[in-house]
Parts: sequence; C-alpha cells; structure tokens
Amino acid sequence: MTAPPVDCLRPTPTLPAHGPPVGAAVLKERPEDFRVTEIPLVAPDGMGEHLLLEIRKRDLTTAEAGRRLARYLGCRVRDVSHAGLKDRRGVTRQWLSVHGPGLDVPPPGPVDDALEILQAARHRRKLRVGALAGNRFTIRLREVDAAVAAVDRRLAVLARRGVPNYFGAQRFGRQGDNLAEALAWQRGEGRPPPRQLQGLLLSAVRAEAFNRALRRRIELDCWDRAIDGDQMILDGRGSLFSASREPPEGLAHRLALQSIHPTGPLAGTGRPLVDGEAQRLEDVALAGMEELLALLERRRVRAARRALRLPVGAMGWWRPGPGELELGFTLSPGAYATTVLAECFEWRDPAV
Repeated sequence: MTAPPVDCLRPTPTLPAHGPPVGAAVLKERPEDFRVTEIPLVAPDGMGEHLLLEIRKRDLTTAEAGRRLARYLGCRVRDVSHAGLKDRRGVTRQWLSVHGPGLDVPPPGPVDDALEILQAARHRRKLRVGALAGNRFTIRLREVDAAVAAVDRRLAVLARRGVPNYFGAQRFGRQGDNLAEALAWQRGEGRPPPRQLQGLLLSAVRAEAFNRALRRRIELDCWDRAIDGDQMILDGRGSLFSASREPPEGLAHRLALQSIHPTGPLAGTGRPLVDGEAQRLEDVALAGMEELLALLERRRVRAARRALRLPVGAMGWWRPGPGELELGFTLSPGAYATTVLAECFEWRDPAV
C-alpha cells in the first residue's frame, strides 16, 4: 500500500501508529481549551537596541498579535519578530522581540482585550525563528466519548513510545489548498504568489513529502526503528549520523530511550542523505510529487532531515468533569499538539 498520488492536490491523510482512535472528542470549543506556553531559549539580558516581550494572546494569530503590538508601541510591523507561530484559536504565552533603539520599555498590562504584555526588557539580539526550547500544552477536550480504561492505556503508550512527527493540517493552509497553489506556481499558471506567501507554499510541499514518507514507514511498521541506509538524529539537538555507524543493539537501546530517532525527508536540492532501503522507501512514498519537488529545486530550497518520531514530554492527564479530559504535555519546537491527540481520538474542532 502506498500514499495517494499528489494529483489530487490535497494533503495526504495521516495514519495513526498506535492503532485506531479509542474514542471521539471536541477540541477548542473555547479558546481557553487550548493553552500554550512557549519555553524560551534565552532570557532578556537587560541592554541592547531590541525589546524582548512576553505576551499573552487570546484568539489571535501571532501575526495579528505582532501588528497590534506594533501599533501600540508606535513601531513598524517588520520590526516585530517571533520565535514560533502559534494557533489563533487558543490562549498563548509567547515571546516577541521588537527592534526599537528609541522605544521605552513598556510596563506589563493589556494592549487590548485580546493581547497583554506580561513582561518586557531590553535585549541585545533580535529573536529568530526557532529560538525556543519547546512548548507546553494544556488542552481540555469536551464531549469525550471513550472508555476511561482505553484512554488511559493509549495515553500511557504515547508517553512511553512517542508519536509520529507529522506536520499538522495548519501547514497546508486553512482550506488545505497550499499544494494546489504551489503546483499552479510551478506550472506558471496565473500570477506568481505574493512574496510573503511563497515561503508558506514551499513549506507545504516539504511537509507533504515528509508526511508521505512517514505514513509509508508506519504502514511498514518501521517509523520508530532504524532500517538500512537510515540517517538518525539526536533528540533535541538536530545532529545527524548514519545508522550504519553503530551496532544494531546500540541503536535499538538508544531508540528505546528516545535519545535518537530515524529521520524523514525535508525535500530540496542536494545529494540524497539516505541510501539503501531508506532511499527506496522514500522514492516510493514520493512518487507522483515530481512537479512539486521540482519547485523546491527551482527555488533552491536545501534538503534536510526531520525526526520521524516525536517524544511527548511530561505527559499528564486528568478529568475535570463529566465528559471532559484535560491533557498536559511538552513538545519540541515545530511539533504539533494535534498529532498527539490524533493518536488517541477522532477529534472535531467547532471553529473549522
């Protein structure tokens, strides 16, 4: 069985790795049901021409929060930077930086009814995308229809073994049409997309290629173990090494500890980073994507690798009321909480 061809121009459906969902639930009925706290890599150093601000936003995209903050501070929108994009529907604490040598440090307090400054101080450097240690999620599910024992067993498995590191649906656009737009761009149909959209379309193509390769490995039951020709990645560090450089028993032990993970393709230019069985598997998974992959080549997007497995840190859960389940866990940067939920529930988002 192989992934569906890209000709349909819709994102490939994800496949759970731990068996069918054990029940159903409603996600994000209210913004407060989806709470995210960014775990920063740096703290303000107290001097410099940048401001580093921790904000709390409710039912706002990170981009809209940046625009409102720029208006409030009297600076340009392009002077506001973030470490990570966060979902609109939810309550998020995250860090932004503002290049403003002449700006006063704002006191803590509300910017408006959806945005609040929690703390601010001067800092020497601009905040770069990816400059965070991870995110802590607290998620309340409502209308939970599942056996308590089955949920407990599944969540315990996720905490012990991790989950597939799929890119979430957000990566493919609100209507899931980023792949179709990317293909039209590659074919020269219509006007080229605006510059600010081009990066999103390229990211969607890479996400589709990765998700296809990951789904194929789940079908073959090798998504969390090494195969011939694999490139492995150190958890939390991004360093790659060939699986052939370590004895199988050593690899198996480190995989069980989740200190290393097999990787999948972030497609682009450059020589293949895998060979043997791993390369053959990815070639099969990506068959039908040739035109979209050519767009990455044309735009000189450099190939890289991403962990196929996502550890779920500090997992805990409790039941605050009838039909409710609250989950708490920590994920690495760039990971999606919905990939964790999909391994346990068929969930419905009323806001979509």
